[in-house]
Amino acid sequence: MSVQPNYFEQFQHVDIDDLADAIGEVLENPITIEDADHKLIAYSSHGESTDPARWSTIMGRRVPEKVLTRLWKEGIFQRLLTEDRPVHIPAFDDVGLGKRVAIAIRKGEEVLGYIWAQEVNRPISTEDDEILRQAARAAVARLVQRQGKRKAEEQRRKDFFWELLLGNPASEAQIRRKAESLHMILPQPFQICIIDAPNGQLDRYFYPFIMREKLMSVSDGTQLILLMGKISPQPIDSEALHQSTEQFLRELLEKWEQRGDAGKLLAGYGQAYSSYQEMGRSYREALQVIKLKRLFEAETAQIYGYHDLGIYRYLLQLKRWSEADGYQNVRLQRLKRYDRDNQSNLLETLETYLDAAGKVNSTAQRLHIHINTLSYRLRRIEEIMQVDLDNQNQRTALYLDLKADKLGKEQ
Repeated sequence: MSVQPNYFEQFQHVDIDDLADAIGEVLENPITIEDADHKLIAYSSHGESTDPARWSTIMGRRVPEKVLTRLWKEGIFQRLLTEDRPVHIPAFDDVGLGKRVAIAIRKGEEVLGYIWAQEVNRPISTEDDEILRQAARAAVARLVQRQGKRKAEEQRRKDFFWELLLGNPASEAQIRRKAESLHMILPQPFQICIIDAPNGQLDRYFYPFIMREKLMSVSDGTQLILLMGKISPQPIDSEALHQSTEQFLRELLEKWEQRGDAGKLLAGYGQAYSSYQEMGRSYREALQVIKLKRLFEAETAQIYGYHDLGIYRYLLQLKRWSEADGYQNVRLQRLKRYDRDNQSNLLETLETYLDAAGKVNSTAQRLHIHINTLSYRLRRIEEIMQVDLDNQNQRTALYLDLKADKLGKEQ
């Protein structure tokens, strides 16, 4: 059914419930209008044609969790959050959801809510999409005032999150009471995850992921800071939380890479804690992961968790100790001079060999040289530096000093 342009202007002074009825009359199907948190705002009359999902939404004043989860898994919300046209949705009988057409209500790039049309009395064609577009524009003014209150509440939550990240001196009981007063459910255990990219609109790009996982987030320049954890009747341990965070990051990074020219994305997370007084510690650990990933891009490419940093966790402190003592590894200095005077690159050979844990076949493959050439180079390195590369103590010390020295150059 087609309607005249700006059809819903005649309803500009009616309340949101009357607007829902007007949309329903034009489309001849039941309508629900929800806010951005999927709380029910208004619904049209429906007769006997309401399916279980719509009935549960009306009775509970919010879309059932199992329906939201299914729509996220099917990619429906991802489309609604990134597209400005109606999305036609098939039936998902296992969660009581009949066929639907939905559209996001937008003010600029911001999503204020959604209009859902249940497709039950007659099919909703692509020609009807214009009706839903007009309806979404008509609903904006009615949701703006509601959104203002919601934004003020959200800002208070973000301010509290920053307090915890920067070291809130309050007791555990005081933190819990304040979280309850702000209607926040803090996960336990939790960990802080940081996503860093050259794009200044990280929170907007990752909004679908944040909404799906119900994550608390704040932005700091190019960094998006997330409170990772599960709100669930069944508690999870730290290892399960690590695995969940890794899975989240893998999916997110895969989507980011599909953008092609989106720039380099860095991601890292701190350790898991149960005490909310330790949130600042997890945040500092996540910051250190990001810093080290930036300095040692190749070596830490597959590392995201602070607990997986290995020796890189110690490098910053080792560098500070060496500088305070005025220490330099004279053997490394000797090899550098040899490379400089002879236009060779034995230092790279040494680092590659140590990165490969002393495995000559792996080292030769990485350097694209014959194993006999590698053996010759390693003998020359031992002669020049006066070291025994079979000696684990000497090899470990060399490795740490080499990486610390490289850290100084990168910084």
